[in-house]
Order: sequence, then structure tokens, then C-alpha cells
Amino acid sequence: MPINIARFYKREKLELDCEIITPMFLGNANQEAELRAAPFKGLLRYWWRVAEGDKHPDPGSLLREENRLFGSPDEEHGGKSQVTVEVKALSQMTAKKEAFSNPGQVDHPECEKTGKKTNPLNYLAGMGLIHYKNGILHSYYDSGEKFRLSITVGKDALPSVQEPLRLISTFGSIGSRSRNGWGCFAWQEQINLAGLSFANFSDALDRDYPHCLGKNNKGILLWKTKEPRSKWENCMKDLAEAYISIRAGSTQKGIPKLEVNAGSPPDRHLLGYPVTNHNVTKPGWDNQGRHGSALRLIVRKEADGHRGYILHLPHLFSEQMWKDGKQRQIEIWQKVHANLDKLCQRVVIKEARP
Repeated sequence: MPINIARFYKREKLELDCEIITPMFLGNANQEAELRAAPFKGLLRYWWRVAEGDKHPDPGSLLREENRLFGSPDEEHGGKSQVTVEVKALSQMTAKKEAFSNPGQVDHPECEKTGKKTNPLNYLAGMGLIHYKNGILHSYYDSGEKFRLSITVGKDALPSVQEPLRLISTFGSIGSRSRNGWGCFAWQEQINLAGLSFANFSDALDRDYPHCLGKNNKGILLWKTKEPRSKWENCMKDLAEAYISIRAGSTQKGIPKLEVNAGSPPDRHLLGYPVTNHNVTKPGWDNQGRHGSALRLIVRKEADGHRGYILHLPHLFSEQMWKDGKQRQIEIWQKVHANLDKLCQRVVIKEARP
């Protein structure tokens, strides 16, 4: 996809022609498909925090710099945004509610009522997007649709958005269930992470928010599925199989499950909360507790086909929900990393900065 840079007085405009790789549930107030700029600016801010967070000693410092760059009503540390985001359709961008073709059932040892099998797309979408009886609940933009993302930024601030944009082009996904592989998009085929900094994952658990890319003694915390696939649906199936094995275990693959019944909280709750039928009755948890997974599932369209990726953005689980839990969280993540090494291939990036 082409990248155009237009120069204006003290400002530059980057035009990124993007293609949707997996169906995008990018909703409006009614949760129906609508192409809007605001979610993309939010996405840029998120990956800016990942790219810049380790340079700031505390969240207050990070927030002040974020407000200075992206704007805030705070008179002292905010002001007008130096970054403007626009988005427009390059193809029909027709909102759809058509059912997806099933790439084939996958094993799930805890799905007793369905013969320990599940539809991988339904599994990754969850009941909020796809109902097991009623089908697709909200409209989406289909794979193959194209749109242009335009970023206008002050010349002095341009270096601050270049690294986040590189991360978005590699890990970009937006909309509902975007952590689970939905809403993936990109403007280039090749992954380019060379020269980026990666923190030791255990050191990154000093803060309870995403603020860096991570690595351990075997490499960066990024894995890819073993085979390219001709269709995104089959790639999502690969990701679902890996994710189910990590969470619920797989006897066939020699992967033990993460405990969901024992412990306070159980090990599996580290991968996101709530967990269906397994709420924790502790302050801050119960039915209202929420915590997103630090694992992100991504589908990329590359020269040899669709490929799935699993990224771990290392950070401490909420201090309020899981107080004094750092050492146990490190041990659980070590299990997850070891299992990912069995299920997938570790991505190797040359020239990664320590």
C-alpha cells in the first residue's frame, strides 16, 4: 500500500492507504459499522504510549507528554492537539451482517455440551458479536475493503508518531474484539521492527499499563503461526487453536491448562477478566471487574498468504485487583511463553535494541 507525505508550512501530512485484513467491527453509538476518525486517533495514542512509555518514569509524566502532543483541555499541560487524524473510504466500505464461513471446528476440552468442539470464529468473537443461535449481531466492514488514513502533524512532533505508526502497521487492529484478531488492517506487507527497543518482560511488570515491547532470554515476545494460509478464516482458526491450548490446555500437544478453579485469583485470570462462569469474589473483581488481556492476536496479509501473530505486551495486572502479585504473574507468564514456543514460532528481529 502506498504511503504519501505532503509538506505544508511547519506541518506534514502522511497518507496511508490501508487494507482491512479481518472483518472490522468498528461501531458507532449503536455498535453498527461506521468509519470514524476518533477511534484511529485513540489507536495512535495507545501505540504511542507503548513506544514512549518506557522513557517516562511514571504515568503522570507520560500523560503530560501525551497531552502535549495529542491535546487536552488541561490548560497547564494540554492545549490544542499537534496531531490531526482523518479517514476516508477508498472502496465501497459496505456495512455487512453476513455470516462467515466456518473454517472447521477446533478442539476445546471444556466445551462439554458440543462434544469438546467449537467454531473458532465464534470463539474469538465472543457472544457480544456472534450469537450461537442468532448469528452476527452487529454490522462490520469486510476483509479486502480499503481506506485512507491521513495523519497531519507538526514537523517538530513528526518523530514522535513515526514509531507508533510502525507498530500500528505491524500490529494494527481496531474495533470490537480487536485483541482477538478482528479488525486487523495494514498498509504494508513487511514487518519492520528492526532497531526498536525491547524491555525484559519481568522488568516491564513494574507498571500496570502497557508501556513497552518485551523480550525474555529466548527473544522478543512475538510468535507467529507455523504455516501461511490462503484465507483469513483459516488463519483465525490457527490462532484460536493456539489460544485455546494456552488457556484450557491440550493433551494432544502436551500443553497443561492454566488453572481456572484454584487460586485467588486463578492463573487463567491473568489472561483477561471476566472469565465465563468463573468470577472472583474479591473487592474489585466480582461481576463488574474488567481487565483486558496482555496478549494480542493479529492476522497479517503477507506475500505468501495470511499469517497469525501473537504479541505479549508485558505489564503488571491491575494493582487494585491483584495486589502484590508480581512474582506469581511472572511465573504464570513464563508458563505461557513456554507453551507459545511449543505451539508457534518465535519471531526473530535483527538489530533489536536492548
